[in-house]
Parts: sequence; C-alpha cells; structure tokens
Amino acid sequence: MKNPTSKSTSKKGILKMAGIILGAVFGSIVALCLIALLIVWSWSPGEAEPYYNNGEVQTGSISEIIRMEIGGVEQGMIIRGKDANNPVLLFLHGGPGNPEYVIAKQYNIGLEDYFTVCWWDQRGSGMSYSSTLDPESVTTEQMVSDTVDITNYLRDRFGKDRIYLMGHSWGSFLGTNTIYQYPELFEAYIGIGQISNGLESEKLGYESMMSTAKKSGDTKSIKKLQKHKIANTDAITKEYLMLRSGIMNKQGNGVFHAPYSMFNDVLMPLLQFREYTLSDKYGYMAGALFAFKCPANDAGFTTNLMEAITEVDIPVYIFHGVYDRQVSYELSEQYFDMLEAPEKKFYSFENSAHSPFMEEPQRFIQIIRDEILAIEK
Repeated sequence: MKNPTSKSTSKKGILKMAGIILGAVFGSIVALCLIALLIVWSWSPGEAEPYYNNGEVQTGSISEIIRMEIGGVEQGMIIRGKDANNPVLLFLHGGPGNPEYVIAKQYNIGLEDYFTVCWWDQRGSGMSYSSTLDPESVTTEQMVSDTVDITNYLRDRFGKDRIYLMGHSWGSFLGTNTIYQYPELFEAYIGIGQISNGLESEKLGYESMMSTAKKSGDTKSIKKLQKHKIANTDAITKEYLMLRSGIMNKQGNGVFHAPYSMFNDVLMPLLQFREYTLSDKYGYMAGALFAFKCPANDAGFTTNLMEAITEVDIPVYIFHGVYDRQVSYELSEQYFDMLEAPEKKFYSFENSAHSPFMEEPQRFIQIIRDEILAIEK
C-alpha cells in the first residue's frame, strides 16, 4: 500500500527546489542587469572630453556640450574644435532622428582639425528628444527654422559672417532647403549621400535589392521584398525602411559598403558614448522611432529636389559612395549636373556606400583641406 503522505512530501520538495532554482536564476538576471546598468551609467557622464597637448588642455581649443531653447524646445549640441578661430561648420545628421557624432567619433575623421564643428542633435532626437514633443510639429519648415537659429547662434558666438553647412542623408535634404532659402548665412554647402528625388531613389533601391538577392539566391530577402513592393508613397512604411536597411547593409549598399553590425557599429558606440547621459541615450533610441511619425521624415521621400530646387547661390560640394543604394548615387549625380551654383564639384568614393566620410575618412578630409578650404601645406 502506497503512503500518500510520502507522495505529498515529495511533490512539496520538488516544488520547493524548483522555487529555489527559479529564484536563483531570477536573482542572477536581476544582478546582471544591475551590473550592466552600472557599467553603462559609468560610461554616461554627459561630458565632452577636452583636447590635450602635453597633458594640458590645448590652448584655444573648444569641447563642450550646449543645451539651449531653439524654437520653443530644449535642444542639445556638441561643439568641438582644436582652434576656435577656425571656420565654423554645422553638421546636419540623417534620419531624421539619427545623431551621427555617436558613430562618427570612432572614425577620427579630422573635421575638428580644420573647423569648429557643431554636432547638433535635431529636434526630437538624442539630446533634443522629449516625450512631450508633438511629432506633427516636426516639419521641414520647422527644421529649417531651427537650423537658421543655430546658425545665427554660431555666427554670433564665434564672430563669423558665414559658416559652412554639411548635411548627410536626410540632413542633405534639410541642408539643401536651408541654403536655398538663406544663402547669405553660409560660405558653402557640403552634401554627403545627397538626396535628390526620394521616391525615385527608393524605387531604384528596391530594384537593386531584388536583383542582387536573385543573383545570390537569397530567397528569404526575395520573399520579404515581395511583401513590400515599392509602388507609391504609401508603400514607404517604417516596416519597409527597417527591412530595406537590413537587406542593403547585408548586400554592402547601405550605411557602409563593408560588413556592418548593429551591435558593434551602433549599439556599443552608443552605450560607451561619454558625451551622453543615460537620458540622452534613451533619447537616441526613442528619437529614431519618433522620427517615423514626423512630417519632416515623409517630406524627404515625397519632395523632388530636381524640381523644387534647381539653383542655389553658394558653392556646392557633393560626396557620394558609388555603392550607395540607400540614397541613389546615380540620381545624386544627375541632380548635381542640373543644379546651378557659383561653384560646384562632385566627388565619387569608390570604396564607399552611404557614408564616405566615415568609410574613407582620409580622402574625405584631404578634399576638405586641399580643395574646399584650400589650405596651403
């Protein structure tokens, strides 16, 4: 005859042991999360590192984080340069919603050797993110207004009549609109991965992805692309853009031509970025998603600059990677050919996709130094 008390005791013992194991596992997870949080917190002082010369802060250099109200919203920027008397350059990042100094810093591009550079986090992104910001307020017109406000701040602070404007990806759309309306504020415009006709560029990019996937036998990508065929503006959704980013990066035609890892090339640089606080790092991630809701994001796809802006009154320099399909290299070249400007030059980067200033930084900075600034060696 079986002993019911013994069976009951056995079940209780098993449950107790399971509880102990689960508790230990949960406790370990919590402990690891706390350790990870402490590590990231230690990487997040929100301070700009000075330039040093023989152990002393370099005389005349500048390295600081500015937070100020622009257009009714607190916005942040990092200003860095080895000589505050150098020309001033305002960098317009892409996205919108993707501040780029977080990533660009690790490539030691060298812009700060020749400029006082303002790396501005645009409205709704990074240091300028706010959960109370209405996405409908983030329009192209508002972003141009913000750009002008920051430009005037930089002009006044550093005593410059004009500054240089550099725009990458969506920032090139913003930059082109700004110099068209306010040419008197700028010495020259430098476009990287220059937008021209957003919708046509997406169609060409889709065809390129599909063709490359078919040639390589990538059936998974083919099936995913077939569900998101680009036929009209309504098809350019957040889901498609995220799919497009993954496939293009895999094919070497996206952000970089070389293999690209979201963990190694974006997440880790963000977590280790000392200029940001923990709140700023949250704003970086939240702002990237927030941007999809903004009219300014849609304008980059629906506005055809080949029709809207065909003449500007300042010098224009375009840098574009030949492998770029995220923003069409071919359309950028066509736009350059038709654009009227006092001076213009187009530079092709043979080993780059969408980010030649990070992919080929030595050639990039050499052109800036020797041709645009014409600095004597």
